[in-house]
Amino acid sequence: MPPRLNNIKRTKSTTLLAYGSFLLTALSLLHLPAPAVATTPEAYPQFNVSAALWSNGPAEAEVEGFFSTSGHTNNWAVLVCTSRFWFNYRHIANTLSMYHTVKRLGIPDSNIILMLSDDVACNARNHFPATVYNNVGRFLDLYGKNIEVDYRGYEVTVENFIRLLTGRHDPSIPRSKRLLTDDRSNILVYMTGHGGEEFLKFQDAEEISSYDIADAFGQMHEKSRYHEIFFMIDTCQAASMYKQIYSPNIIAAASALTGQNSYSHHLDPEIGVAVIDRFTYYNLETLERLQNGAQDTLQELFQTYSVSAIASTPGIRTDLYPRGTQKALVTDFFGGVQNIELTKKGYTLTPRASSDIAPSRRKGKAVHHRKETAIATATASKTVRNSALPLQDAGRPSLVPFLAGAVVCAALVWAVQTVGITGERGKAYAGRHRKVR
Repeated sequence: MPPRLNNIKRTKSTTLLAYGSFLLTALSLLHLPAPAVATTPEAYPQFNVSAALWSNGPAEAEVEGFFSTSGHTNNWAVLVCTSRFWFNYRHIANTLSMYHTVKRLGIPDSNIILMLSDDVACNARNHFPATVYNNVGRFLDLYGKNIEVDYRGYEVTVENFIRLLTGRHDPSIPRSKRLLTDDRSNILVYMTGHGGEEFLKFQDAEEISSYDIADAFGQMHEKSRYHEIFFMIDTCQAASMYKQIYSPNIIAAASALTGQNSYSHHLDPEIGVAVIDRFTYYNLETLERLQNGAQDTLQELFQTYSVSAIASTPGIRTDLYPRGTQKALVTDFFGGVQNIELTKKGYTLTPRASSDIAPSRRKGKAVHHRKETAIATATASKTVRNSALPLQDAGRPSLVPFLAGAVVCAALVWAVQTVGITGERGKAYAGRHRKVR
C-alpha cells in the first residue's frame, strides 16, 4: 500500500480509537451514584417557598403568601395632566406629585406613561425657573432632573390618550410611548384637570367623555391588556367620569360627586397661584408614609378621606371590583412587584414526582405558573446570595472514571502513532520506511 494511503488509514484508526475511549468514559460516568441532597425542607427553613413546593404538606398557602395575592406580575401607571397655561400650575403639580410617589414605591420609568403640557417650569412668570413645587415650603422640586415626560405639550390629546390605552398606535410610535401591558398588569390611571358632568377638558381645546373612557377600558378588557385598573380622577364633578364604566376588575376614586366642585388646597404667595389640589394633597399625605411592600389596603386609604378637609364628597366605585378594597393593597397599584427573597445560606430543592403536584381546583393553571415562578425566584436568589459558600462534600461526583478514560485514550493514540498499524502491511511499510531513511 502506498505510504500516503497507509497514513490516511492510520489517521482514521486513531480517530476511531479516540472516539471509542471517550464513549467508554461517558458510559462509566452514567454509573456514578446520585449526589446526596437534603430530603426534608426543614433543613432549609430560611426559604419557605421551597419548603412549600417540595414538601408533602399543603403548598398553596405558602406560595400565595410569598407572591402577590392579587395575581398580577407587573405594575404600570398612566399619569395625565389635561391642563395647560400658568394659572393651572396646580394640575401639573398634582401629576408630578403622583409621578414621584409611584416611582418611589417601585414602579420604574419604563412602566410610567407621563402626559404633561410642560409649559409651567420654564414659564416667564415662574419666580423659580425650571422648578415645580407642590407646597408653599418648597421642600421638593417636582420637576428636578429625573423625570421622563412621554407625551409633551400638544401631544397631550384625547386621541393619543385613547390610542395609548387601547394599544392602537401608528407603527412609528416608539416603545417608550406605548402601554405594553398584558393580562397580568395592574394599571393606575390618574387624571387631573378641569371638567364637568361626564366630560374632562384637554388643554381647553377638546373634551373626553365618560363614554370614551368606558369604551377604552372595554377594549382593554377585550384585548387582555390589564388584570386590574385603579382609575383615580381629580376634577370638578369627577365621579361622573366613572359612571359609564362596565368592564370588570376596575375600581375608581374621584375627588367630588356629580354636582360638586373640586378645590385647591393652598397657594404660594411668591409663585402667585395655587400649587396643589385638596384631593391629591390628602392622598399624598397617606401615600408618602408608605414604603414598598407596605400592607395598607385601599379600604384604609379610602377611610382617610375627610369631607371637611377635601371640601367635597369623594366618590368611590367598587361594584366592578370583586376582590374587595379590604383585600387590595395600596401598593398593588401605586407600587412595583418585587417577589424576590434573598438568603445568606445555601439550600437544595428536592423535586417530588410529577404526580404529587396537582393543579388547584380554584386557580387552575395559575398555581402551576406561580410554582414555576417560585422555582425561578429560588434560582435567582441562589445566584445573588454570597458566592463564597463552601461546596458540599456529600455526593460529589468522582473524577476517577473520567481521568482513567483520558489516560486510556492518550495511551491508545500514542501506541498507534508509535507502533503503526499491525499486520503484514504495517511491517512491510515499516521496513520500507527504514530503507528510505
